[in-house]
Amino acid sequence: MQSSSGRMTDLFRAHADDIHAYARWRVGDGEAGDVVGEVFLAAWRSLDSLRPGQERGWLFGTARRIVLARRRQSVARSALTSRLTATRDRAVADGVAEQVVLTDRVRRVLDSLSEADRELLVTASWFDLSPAEAARALGVSRPTYAVRLHRARSRFRAAFHRTPADQRADTRPMPVREGAR
Repeated sequence: MQSSSGRMTDLFRAHADDIHAYARWRVGDGEAGDVVGEVFLAAWRSLDSLRPGQERGWLFGTARRIVLARRRQSVARSALTSRLTATRDRAVADGVAEQVVLTDRVRRVLDSLSEADRELLVTASWFDLSPAEAARALGVSRPTYAVRLHRARSRFRAAFHRTPADQRADTRPMPVREGAR
């Protein structure tokens, strides 16, 4: 009687090329070697139950089942990838839409403020100037700049909360009294 390793070696020598050709036909060159490896691993694990003379059919049947399992896994992986991509794209699109709405709302509120308030807020926020630099740029002292900025932010906050989030961009900006500083 032949040893298990000797029998496995003989099976591999006799059938590996045919199993590889079958796997290459079913899954392509890239995965064929992996399929052959899985087939012969399964053969090693089931060697005691394989009847002599029936190994070839068993090996091809095992190769077929492995190929089908890989295809199911591939389809499931593709479906999951598609769902995750769609979810991410939808979230990105929703996030972009929300950002556009918010940006438009901020722009409308800024447009409703006085020129002086807009200049203070834009200088403070968008140009990354320190308070001392912003005060110098606007030609005022630093304490004066701080007080004016505080008041401009308060007016912006109040106008922002009065402006509906879903107000269309083509509506008129809310008037703000000039003397309300």
